[in-house]
Amino acid sequence: MMMLEVRLAYPDDAQPIHLILQETWGDSLLFDVFIDHILSHEHQVFVAVEAGEVTGFLSAFLIFNRIPRWEIDLVVVCSTSRGKGIGTSLIEEALTYGSHLGAHCAKASIRIDNYASQRAFSKAGFTTDAQGGSVFLWGPLACKSTMDVSETIHFVPVDTLTYRGLWVEGFVESQLSRKEQHNVIRAARNSIFHEDRINTGVFIPDSLKQTIAPDLLTAATDYGQYHRWEYTL
Repeated sequence: MMMLEVRLAYPDDAQPIHLILQETWGDSLLFDVFIDHILSHEHQVFVAVEAGEVTGFLSAFLIFNRIPRWEIDLVVVCSTSRGKGIGTSLIEEALTYGSHLGAHCAKASIRIDNYASQRAFSKAGFTTDAQGGSVFLWGPLACKSTMDVSETIHFVPVDTLTYRGLWVEGFVESQLSRKEQHNVIRAARNSIFHEDRINTGVFIPDSLKQTIAPDLLTAATDYGQYHRWEYTL
C-alpha cells in the first residue's frame, strides 16, 4: 500500500505544482504568488507526496470579513493518482491549519459538474445547500471619478496560484438599487485597473439573479455554475 504524506509546500514544490496545473487545466503557476503564499501565515499551500513525488496540492487563504473564514481555493490531484482519497486528505490537513489561524468557518466554491471535488469535500465534512449560482467577472475599467460604495460591500483582493483578482462580497445581500449596483462594479473595475488585476467577480445565486441590473450581467463574463460548500471550524 502506497504511503501518502501531506505537508506544507516547500519552494522546490513549485515546478511539480506548475506541471500538475498544466496537465489539468493548461494553466501556469504564478511562481511569485506561490512563494508569497508559503511564506505567509494567512495563505498556505499543501502538497500530497507519494514515493517522493508531488501528486496533488491545495491552496487556501484567510479572509477577514466580519467573521474570519478559511477559503479553500484550489484542490488538484494529478490524473494518475485520482480516486485514492488524496483530495480529502489535503482538505482535512487544510482544515486543521485553518482552525489554528482562528477562522470560524471554511468555504469553497465548487462547479456543479465537478463531482470528484464534491465527493472529496463531502467526505471531509463540508455541506452545501445545493443552491446554484454563477460567478460573473468584469475586466478593468479606468474611471475618472470616485464613487461612494456602501459600507456593507467589501472588496477582497485575491492573489491565487493562477490569477490576481478582486472579489466583491455583500453585493447581493445588500439589496442595492440598480444605480448602486453600477457604482459598486465600476468602483471595483477601477480598482483592478489601478492595481493591475485581471478581473473582479461576484457570486450571484440563481434565485436572486433577477435582482441584478440586466446590462451589468450582459457586460460580464459568466464563469460558470457553482455551489458554495461550508464547514464550521
